[in-house]
Amino acid sequence: MKRSIKQWLTLGLCGLALVGCQTSVNESQSAGQETNETSQTTASKQEGQAGSAEAGGGTEAVALEQVNVDDDDAWKKEPAYGQTIKVINSTGCTAPVNVAELKGYFDDEGLDVEVVKSQQTTIDAVGTGQVALGAGLITPTLIPIINGVNAQYLGPMHTGCKGLYVAADSEAESSADLADSKIGIHGGLGESDHNVGLRFFLKSGVDTDSIDWVSTDSSASPQAIANGELDGAIYDENVADPFVKNGTLKELDSTTETPEFKDEVCCAYYINIDFARENPITAKRLARALYKANAWAEEDSDAYINYLFEENLLTGDKDISYDFIDSLDYHPSQDQMSETVKEIVADYQELGIVDQSLNPDDLYRQLYAPVGFNIEDFVGQD
Repeated sequence: MKRSIKQWLTLGLCGLALVGCQTSVNESQSAGQETNETSQTTASKQEGQAGSAEAGGGTEAVALEQVNVDDDDAWKKEPAYGQTIKVINSTGCTAPVNVAELKGYFDDEGLDVEVVKSQQTTIDAVGTGQVALGAGLITPTLIPIINGVNAQYLGPMHTGCKGLYVAADSEAESSADLADSKIGIHGGLGESDHNVGLRFFLKSGVDTDSIDWVSTDSSASPQAIANGELDGAIYDENVADPFVKNGTLKELDSTTETPEFKDEVCCAYYINIDFARENPITAKRLARALYKANAWAEEDSDAYINYLFEENLLTGDKDISYDFIDSLDYHPSQDQMSETVKEIVADYQELGIVDQSLNPDDLYRQLYAPVGFNIEDFVGQD
């Protein structure tokens, strides 16, 4: 077991910030990202961090597959029936949440949904019941749920979105060439860049204890790589794209293209587990509305991306944004979601982040229960 990795992760990881995939937390916390004020502060591997997911602290995910989503009589008995349901604001690649509200997909399901912002991270807002539902990356939210944050995954959103980058003239061809290197992450230890990076190196056979993780600002990383202060950095692919196009960086590994990762679900929907238990039909109707937004995103990506710009759910360079959103698969299946959760659990156990004595099947049942339909079932229903 890699003790130094275990020392990085605390039972307080329910406070993780969701970096990338642009899930809004509040106006001043863009994507919930926490960055150091100085651009090159080496993240300590030894001080002030202890513990890991030593034991699953939650209950099994609420099974929704057999719930009759169209049983109106049963639905009217649920506490949430006729009530306003709060969901967390989501933009960028996680915009289907907002799209479902703006396009009336929630209304079509008979749901009164209010999209809100929060001072908490999305997983905390969902876990504490401030909102019923949110969306974001799986890699940094899996540990909090294992440790008892009151949430479960409701379903997949999309694949892809992150990569490992080095200087364009670097001789490195993959993460396997970067043992004993210094890698920039945009956010803290235990957040999404760090977790994705750990898995890149694990899959390529690099001892992850040999990597020196440096928390830095994304705007400073390219220069730090050029100066030799960093050997590489983990980036959201849309953020790194301008530096690739101007010849500064090149991508070595990618959750979008690398075979070991390209079919994995990157971002998912998650729901407060008590809400799902008390309101299973409402929960399944929420999923159905979200899946309609997902279906449109993949079925007619040009119209979908134009809509995101029109509604200010996507900003920045239009060509880069188009290429980025279009590169993501918004039709991942229930099976892909299941396999992704199981694979990440297995990797985290190998890394020592999750106690290896815990039964992975039990952990899976705690994290996710398929709702009983796939996103592709809703193609053509826009």
